[in-house]
Amino acid sequence: MTHISMPAILAISLGTSAAILANMLSFIMIGKINERVNEEERISYLRWGTEVRRRFKQLYPESRIVLLLDSCMVCMILCFILLIRYWVFG
Repeated sequence: MTHISMPAILAISLGTSAAILANMLSFIMIGKINERVNEEERISYLRWGTEVRRRFKQLYPESRIVLLLDSCMVCMILCFILLIRYWVFG
């Protein structure tokens, strides 16, 4: 049986929470973009890429959702590094 340390469990939990929050923020951004653009320029909720962040910043330059999304991405990367550190290298 594998023993997982408490910091590794915290990194998994925090990283997963940040990933879910980032996904929800992306859906909010897509919804707001689709409210302002024409029918043929709308972005699908199922197929989207990196253009969402850029497009959202063009349409809503004063919004802080992009900053929250970037913070979630940084948190996910840091949690992944911590997970590797505490789970793989003990």
